[in-house]
Amino acid sequence: MTLLSVDNLCKRHKDQVILDQVSFTIGDCDRIALVGKNGIGKTTLLEILAGKQTPDTGTINCARRTVIDYVEQEKNKYLDLTLFDFVADARAELIQMRREIDELQHYLETNPSARHELEKLGTLQQEYERCDGFAFDSEVGTILSGLGFERDRFGERLRNFSGGERNRAGLARLLAGQGHLLLLDEPTNHLDIESTAWLEEYLAQLDRAIIIVSHDRTFLSETTNEVWEIAFGRIEKYAGGVARYLVDRQARREQAEHRYRHQQEEIKRIEEFIRRNMAGQKTKQAQSKLKYLDRIKRLPPPRSDGQGPAIKVQSSGRSYAHVLSMSEVTVAYGSEPVVEGVNFDLYRGDKVGLIGRNGSGKSSLIKTLIGELAPVSGSIQLGNNVSVAYFDQDLSDLNENATALDNIWRVDPTAEPGPLRSFLARFGFTGEDVFKKVRALSGGEKTKVCLAQLFYHPANLVIMDEPTNHLDMQAREALESALREYDGSCLIVSHDRYFLDRVVTKIAYIEGKHLTIHDGNYSDFAAAREGVQPKLKKKKKNGKSDFFEFKEKSKRRARHRKALESTREKIKITEAELAQVENDLTQTDRTDDWEHLQSLADNKRQLEENALELYAKLEELEATDPD
Repeated sequence: MTLLSVDNLCKRHKDQVILDQVSFTIGDCDRIALVGKNGIGKTTLLEILAGKQTPDTGTINCARRTVIDYVEQEKNKYLDLTLFDFVADARAELIQMRREIDELQHYLETNPSARHELEKLGTLQQEYERCDGFAFDSEVGTILSGLGFERDRFGERLRNFSGGERNRAGLARLLAGQGHLLLLDEPTNHLDIESTAWLEEYLAQLDRAIIIVSHDRTFLSETTNEVWEIAFGRIEKYAGGVARYLVDRQARREQAEHRYRHQQEEIKRIEEFIRRNMAGQKTKQAQSKLKYLDRIKRLPPPRSDGQGPAIKVQSSGRSYAHVLSMSEVTVAYGSEPVVEGVNFDLYRGDKVGLIGRNGSGKSSLIKTLIGELAPVSGSIQLGNNVSVAYFDQDLSDLNENATALDNIWRVDPTAEPGPLRSFLARFGFTGEDVFKKVRALSGGEKTKVCLAQLFYHPANLVIMDEPTNHLDMQAREALESALREYDGSCLIVSHDRYFLDRVVTKIAYIEGKHLTIHDGNYSDFAAAREGVQPKLKKKKKNGKSDFFEFKEKSKRRARHRKALESTREKIKITEAELAQVENDLTQTDRTDDWEHLQSLADNKRQLEENALELYAKLEELEATDPD
């Protein structure tokens, strides 16, 4: 059954085309991942479907009685409601029905023979039961607990909750409602890993259509089976999950580039034939080809939204082997200890993911490490020659009223504008983008400005608190690659399981006020927690053996990098020689010098074989993991 159809939808914002004659339908079983670069218009589309924004042109038709649910950003009118009542208010008709049932029961206590009221009570109770009213309170409690709220806070007023907690409450309200189409905009941004996993399972058993805007690849893989990508004002659809989309997207682009390049080569060949033969013996053939050229439907040049940020994390130099030591450290938030008795050693090259439930003390521990909070007890010691770069999830280092360029200028006031603009271009800010006020940027763009500030100066210890919040897939992949190549040490708080699997080699887990260390990435940790033996179980090593293994990995990476650079340089030289030989073949006038021409042809053939071998070697090197 079709819930909603959209026809020729258009939307512009100032001089930017957000949506350009977009048409689609949504069925009652569709589970759609809506993806695209930061600021491309994903939230705009959701708000148009929810009736929060109006399109410039086009029509939206909903099936009769279709309910579309979208998390309200403004919650001021609900601040005096308790958390439980705010979520339960999603079924206002049930609350009203229950109120009437309570009033009738109270009336019948003193008027037991009132037949009309007795019949009305029976009818209401039947309807209440048909609408699952008796199970609704339990369902609300399940949703709130699943999203990380403690039961002793269900009765608190909404005004007492933080902005992130109110967003989670809004998500709970949406899940408790009866919408036929759920519009979820970054639903995992304020969830810990456990709550994200719970939400995956909950959405999987919901018999409703959903559209999810998210860059969490694991979450999208578990909850959706179709991907819609917004680019250049259009929507391109991909069947299958996110993994299939990533493969098909690249294949489509390569195919489009191949078709365009092939057509351009064919056009060039025909034009050359026409130029050489229009006034010669083959005039008729040339005229025929000219007519063919006029009729040909020329393909447009393939458009690309770029390769994403080219982030690079530079080390400030080698620190001593022992980067960080924590001994019997207790951290408190206010007067309440949140993490106790922490013993933790970080060695050069370690990449550690710090995880735990919301409120478990992750951010407090990070702030204690960087000196913003003092430990209640215990000692923290940085190793020699350690320089620290810290990413704050609240982006508190950004000046909202300044431009992206001015924010970078703050970290190096003596720099020239040219180099700063080139540096910002590596984070996706090109042309006039650098002059945009930070307050006008999307959440992902603000994060990228903050990352640019962070990585402008080299450091050999990077501490990051939720760095992937709001980043699009391309930016996450760029950050993952940069941190994998980085030869310093990392301590990263993140709830992005895909990111943790790609970057970290250890997991530090906070539970019950205690921190434990697990070797491996997040998948290894999760498997161990579930009692599943990891496929490649490595022998547990101490910190020193980790360090020496890191040294060997560094050597392998250096050799691999050198081989890549050497192969690319050889390809460059070979292609230059090939171009020269081809030029000699076409420009030479010595048509009677067959020996010379044969020598050039043989040389060309040999260079082509050499180039093929070098490309094969390069492809093999690029597919090889030096680790």
